[in-house]
Amino acid sequence: MFKKKLSAFLALALASAMLVGCGASGNDSAQAEGAAETDDSKPSFVFVCTGQLGDKSFNDSANAGIEEIAASLGCETRVIEVGRDQTKWEPTFQDLAEEGEYDVIISNGSSSIETIQKVAEEFPEQKFVAFDCTIENDKYPNLYAISYKQNEGSYLAGVLAALVTKSDMENANADNKIGFIGGSEHPIITDFLVGYIAGAKSVDPDIKVYVSYIGSWDDTAKGKETAIAQYNQGVDIIFPAAEQAGLGCVEAAVEMDKYIIGVDSDQSMLFAGVDEDKANVILTSVLKNVGDSLVRMANMEIEGTVPWGSYEELGIAENGAGIADNEYFQKNVPDDIKSVIEEKKQEVIDGNVEIPTALGDADQAEVQALIDSVAP
Repeated sequence: MFKKKLSAFLALALASAMLVGCGASGNDSAQAEGAAETDDSKPSFVFVCTGQLGDKSFNDSANAGIEEIAASLGCETRVIEVGRDQTKWEPTFQDLAEEGEYDVIISNGSSSIETIQKVAEEFPEQKFVAFDCTIENDKYPNLYAISYKQNEGSYLAGVLAALVTKSDMENANADNKIGFIGGSEHPIITDFLVGYIAGAKSVDPDIKVYVSYIGSWDDTAKGKETAIAQYNQGVDIIFPAAEQAGLGCVEAAVEMDKYIIGVDSDQSMLFAGVDEDKANVILTSVLKNVGDSLVRMANMEIEGTVPWGSYEELGIAENGAGIADNEYFQKNVPDDIKSVIEEKKQEVIDGNVEIPTALGDADQAEVQALIDSVAP
C-alpha cells in the first residue's frame, strides 16, 4: 500500500497552508511541515480528530505527534478534524478505509473505539490505531490500541497538590483543600481522579478534595465558573482534566491568584512567552504523552514491529505518562516539594507503590469509597 503520490500530498499541504489555522471546525488538511522530504517508501498516516484542535491539551498533543511523524520520519500525514458529532465518525472512517490512501488510520479511541472496531472488521486490510483505550487482544488483527497510565501521572500531581496546599507558597492558604475538575464523568477521567486522590492522601490522609464536573469538553466559560466556585470554597490548587474547557480554569487561577495543574500537554510551556501570567500559575502538568506514543508507533510500523491485534499500556517508566518538569516547575515549586515528588516518582518506577485505578477490573465500590474518603 506504500504507493503514495508526492504531488498529491504537496497539493494538500498547499491547501492546508491557505487555511486560517488548523483549529477551524471541519478542517481537513495534510501536514505541510516536512512535506518536501516525504519518503514514498514509508507508511502513511491519517489522524481523524474526534474533538477540537487548539485545546492546548489532549488533541494538540496527538496532532504534535502527527507533525513529528511527518517532519522527522518523512512519512506522509494528514489530519481530519471531524469534531464531536458522532454521526460523522463512521462515514469518515469508512471513506478513508475504502479509498485506501493511507496505510494507518489513527483516532482517539476513548470516544470512538466502538466505531473503530466496527469499521476495522468491515475493512480487514486497513490498519487502525486507537489511542487512549484498550481492546480485546487477538480479536481485531488490524487494530492496535494504546492505553496510558494516567493514574500514575495523577498520583504525582496529587503529591504536589497536597504539599503545595500545606506550604507557605504565596498563593496557598491555610486550608488543606485541593480541587479536581473533570470535563464530564468518564472512566478515564475517574482514573485521573483516583490517582490524584491517592497521591494527595500519601502526603496527608486527612486532605479534602473538591470534585466537580463541567459537563462539557469545550465550554471554557463554564470551566472558569466551576474553578472560581472551588477557589471560593478555600481550594488553592486545582487539577482540571477537561480538555479545552480546562483553559477556563487557568483563567480563573490567574484572576484569583491561585494555582493550576495542567493536563495532557505541557500547558505552561504552551503559554510561555505568550501569556506569562497563565504560564506561571500552572505549576506542572499531568502528561499523557499521546504525541510521543504515536511517534513511537510510527517508528514501529516502519520497522514492522507494531503488535497488531493487541494493546499496550504506557506509564511513567515507558514515557507514556508523568508530570512536566520545565522552567516554571523549577522556578515556582520549592525545592523541598520537588525532592519529595522525585522520590515518589522513583517509587512508582520501581513498582514500590500500588496506585489505584478506575479502569479494567477495578472494584467500582472501592473506587467510590476512595472518592468519598476525601469529600469535604
